[in-house]
Amino acid sequence: MASLTKSQLQVIARAAKQRLPRVLFNASWKKLYRLWDIGEPDGAEKYLYLTSNDYVLLRNMAQVDSGLDILALDFGMPRQQMSQLSANEKYANISPEADYVLIKLAPSVSQSLVADLAADLVSVHHCSLRLKVDNALVLCQQLNVANLVVVENLDSFDHFFDYIFATDLQDIIKNCVVLYRGSHDHSPAGRKRFLHQLSSSTINIIGFTDLDPAGLMIANTLESCHSMLVPTLALESPEKLLAITQINLTADFHKQHKQWAYLNRLLFQSASTLVASQQSSSSSTIYCPQWLTLVHWLGRNNVSIKQQHMLANSLPLSLLNIRQ
Repeated sequence: MASLTKSQLQVIARAAKQRLPRVLFNASWKKLYRLWDIGEPDGAEKYLYLTSNDYVLLRNMAQVDSGLDILALDFGMPRQQMSQLSANEKYANISPEADYVLIKLAPSVSQSLVADLAADLVSVHHCSLRLKVDNALVLCQQLNVANLVVVENLDSFDHFFDYIFATDLQDIIKNCVVLYRGSHDHSPAGRKRFLHQLSSSTINIIGFTDLDPAGLMIANTLESCHSMLVPTLALESPEKLLAITQINLTADFHKQHKQWAYLNRLLFQSASTLVASQQSSSSSTIYCPQWLTLVHWLGRNNVSIKQQHMLANSLPLSLLNIRQ
């Protein structure tokens, strides 16, 4: 049956838990009254009066209709689990794609996990794994993963191990798990749940994004992410980086004015925080000077360099700390 909406169930639940003697006879309660004829409207139809017996009836009718107990209402589950309780699986807050993440294992990690043909598929052919969030968390625990790299673009995620990494990054890359940030067919919701579950762990979260305002904003807002991968030239010889033919799309930079405004606010706040921290023991976020320098350079030169161009030009990548 499941004719009730999620909001209607929540309306009944709030009143039933408090055993309210009357409720406002608003649109939601008028629909419920027309459906079941439970309660007694006052003469002006401003309030609906409900007795203890009415609440028993409401609880029973809601359970018959939806399969759910209004006194133990919980929408925080996947649709597959909700389908065991209700005819309307869409009551579940966790949609199918929000319960999965797309990950890739470093070759050395996958070889220690699987063998023979499966190892070839995962490590040699760089296959990806679409796992439930809970299963991905268990896998990270089993493998004692120390580093997780979150990649912005899907094709860069697919070719992640084809990039060139600075020497001091080799140990990290060889023993990392790569996570797709999510978009389109792969919902970002799963990635958000996954990172939130990892927030209390000791796993080091690293962002790998485009080198543009949107990319830097993404890396800075990823939960528990304190560092990111950037072209080494951007840190050591930025003029040489911009001198590469057909690498910087300035027109795309100008399309990201909202993201640049966000970064600009960070620059202003960082300057204010620095002054405050010199005068007191401020607990505000302190950004690394090298990252702030990169943000300044990005804005002065209208930089928008995509991950795909980093790979096409064989640009070595280095690790840059975002926050201290």
